[in-house]
Amino acid sequence: MFARLKEKLSGSAARLNGKTDLLEGICAACVMVGAADGDLSDDEATIALDRLLNHETLSVAFSGTQIETAFDKQAKRAKSGLSGRLGLKREVEEAKAKSTADDLEMLLVIAIDVAMADGEIGDKERKALNDIGQIVGLSVDRYLG
Repeated sequence: MFARLKEKLSGSAARLNGKTDLLEGICAACVMVGAADGDLSDDEATIALDRLLNHETLSVAFSGTQIETAFDKQAKRAKSGLSGRLGLKREVEEAKAKSTADDLEMLLVIAIDVAMADGEIGDKERKALNDIGQIVGLSVDRYLG
């Protein structure tokens, strides 16, 4: 069973190779959740980046440098006002247009992981997750129960 799981994860990682639009969409979703309260703090950014760098599929499909570069690009957007926040949503929309249902589920689940990093999901984080879910066509409730 473990061998099949490992094979599935390896296959997922291979499928993601070169899909930088998806990586940027995932990073944008994480930043949207982290900045939901109005500001992406250093602690929130560190937690989100750690989740991305240690994700079993992303960390195989992309180098640490690729992940950090994509995350930094999206984090800068969060600090540039309304136009930056719209840019984050556009990144998620672009990822949706170019990704499979499995990829979009991974995007949403990673964003949920980031929101739950402190043990709870606040109202503003929940709204950001619902926005992300709406963009990718998935219900957040399905994953939170």
